Amino acid sequence: MSGYFKFEELFFEQRAGCAMGGVLSSDLAGLVMVDLLNWVVPQLQPPARLIRRYVDDLFLVLPRQSVESTLRLFNLYHPKLVFTCEMEENGCLPFLDVMVFRDDQGTISTDWYRKKCSSDRCLDFMSVHAFSMKVASAKELTGRVLRLSSPQFHNDNKKKILSILRKNGYPKSLSTRIVHGWSPVGEAAEPRVSENDQRNVRRFSSVTFVSGISPKLKVLLERECPEIRVVFSYKNKIGQLHTKLKAKDPIGLQSNVVYCVPCHDCQAVYIGQTMQYVKVRMGKHRWECQEGHGNGTQLSHHALTHDHHFNFEDVSILDREENLGRRLIKEMAHIKMNPRSCNARMDSNGLSSAYSGVLAECAKIGSKFAQIQPSPPGD
Repeated sequence: MSGYFKFEELFFEQRAGCAMGGVLSSDLAGLVMVDLLNWVVPQLQPPARLIRRYVDDLFLVLPRQSVESTLRLFNLYHPKLVFTCEMEENGCLPFLDVMVFRDDQGTISTDWYRKKCSSDRCLDFMSVHAFSMKVASAKELTGRVLRLSSPQFHNDNKKKILSILRKNGYPKSLSTRIVHGWSPVGEAAEPRVSENDQRNVRRFSSVTFVSGISPKLKVLLERECPEIRVVFSYKNKIGQLHTKLKAKDPIGLQSNVVYCVPCHDCQAVYIGQTMQYVKVRMGKHRWECQEGHGNGTQLSHHALTHDHHFNFEDVSILDREENLGRRLIKEMAHIKMNPRSCNARMDSNGLSSAYSGVLAECAKIGSKFAQIQPSPPGD
């Protein structure tokens, strides 16, 4: 499969393999591994006693003297696929997050395995998430660790879990209750719902989580609508904190945006939205600002009435939204928040007055933030 990416204004073409994170990449990797095993397994001499696969990781049990020949056979499958091998040492072999032990009698046991670089981070107790989600996160960590480990390792692993939870701010009493209260009895899968009972299954509806408000709102909504189960959604993602390595498109080549164009001759700005490329929309604004080209928008009306010129090269992006309805709402909100907007009053009439107080506060916060921003070097 061919693909390309852009870095520092240069385009690079992928010559082999699938793009990391692509929609089909994991499925195609699985198909390749299945075909690989179908090609390799019949040729193994002696045959492997056990073969297990997880995506592209393989766990094999075979005689020690045939390890090298087996590795060579795997590497003959395709010149671009190179396999490496990790062998058992002192009766121990890590596989993913499991450490497999083999004693002198050949008995197999497992323990939870962590790499030395493990950060021991989980959902912090002080983060702005629902309390139920924090408890569920701690329970899932506990259940996962204890399910992966044999009973003789449970006591040591419980101490490790308690240490991890304490590092992430969980109260000692809550951590102890969760860890020591875990039981495999409640871990069985829920029974499948028959078609006749489908109509009685509760539907899910998401509500953006706001501390102190959303939990109370959930209780009220579920009380009034018993057939609906309210779940919380979160807008702030950890990915927003990561460095953006993907090259940004020039403003002129961005689409589905809310934009702002400043006037060159006064403090006025025009706020609009478009699904087209910004450069295409700016070209239409330029055309409308010429005499005799119709009424156009409030931008052209301001330019023609006052004989002003807009700085189309200094256009800025205020928001992004692919859905037209939500994009129009964002456009109206930005018009309301900007006192210098030259947009007509009717441009924001579709926005409910219930948002006026919130938008006024947002405008105040935005103006204060702009005042405390440091000046660029050289000013």
